[in-house]
Amino acid sequence: MTLSLRPGWWYKKGAMKRRLPFLILLFVMVLGVSCSKKEEQTTAPVSTADQGPPKPKPGDMVLIPAGEFTMGNDKDKFASPAHKVNLPAYYIDAYEVTYYQWIEFLTKTQYAAESQWERYFGVGKEEYPVANITLDDAKAYAQWAGKRIPTEAEWEKAARGTEGFLYPWGNTWDPTKSNCGEYGQANTVPVGQMYLDKSPYGVYDMMGNVQEWTSDVFKPYPGNKKDDPAYHISPPYYAVRGGSYVMWPSRGGGMFTYTRGAYVAKSQFGLGFRCAKDGEAPKTTSLERVTRQLALLTPDLDLKLN
Repeated sequence: MTLSLRPGWWYKKGAMKRRLPFLILLFVMVLGVSCSKKEEQTTAPVSTADQGPPKPKPGDMVLIPAGEFTMGNDKDKFASPAHKVNLPAYYIDAYEVTYYQWIEFLTKTQYAAESQWERYFGVGKEEYPVANITLDDAKAYAQWAGKRIPTEAEWEKAARGTEGFLYPWGNTWDPTKSNCGEYGQANTVPVGQMYLDKSPYGVYDMMGNVQEWTSDVFKPYPGNKKDDPAYHISPPYYAVRGGSYVMWPSRGGGMFTYTRGAYVAKSQFGLGFRCAKDGEAPKTTSLERVTRQLALLTPDLDLKLN
């Protein structure tokens, strides 16, 4: 494949930063085509009959059913008291948003990001979680993708399930199951690579890789009477969730699915994000609608759907 660029296209004053995402994406696409051709020539077909259900792809979402779960924990100053939260059905990304998805967004929209995401990016990290993103930039991506940033409650339910797990995989800490500081990687890894860092719903990387934004202002839970200056910062702190490759969950007070962090919206600090969206309302058939209307008009009749 031959690229023909006009003289001065790359080095015109002020053009480099605007065109960087496009050139990165173009390079990745060309490299992918070249590699795929070589693989076609050397790789034999592989049977998938015994490999089980396929893993999600970046951008795929997981349905979290409607219902109640326990949020918070009485032992944590910022996460107490434990309380019941009833959420409608919603979807959440199986993985954190990747650099490839982020660069695609920038390329197609020409969005002027305020984040210095390039500091953590390098060729070959397209499937790694995008990092160093402000909350406003995360919201801009989510809107473009037809999604939104999850609330704290949505993030926590997706991470711990209705069983109230302390970690996505259960209640026993294991430093080999997530890309945290104790794992020793000292950097992010491709999304989903730590396949044991998976919640009961099948959501990955909620205990490692990068911390993630939520859409909620950092406030005390209902019934928490322990005041703290963090609740009164102006501009306000926003809640962040999850662990990262620089955090050591077994040290200090520990790191759990209910643990809360907080930053102002313009912060970057290696933060990433995943997206959510509302679940679809249950669909009813014409027969169900008519039967319900008749039941309202004639309550003495025993109407049943067959």
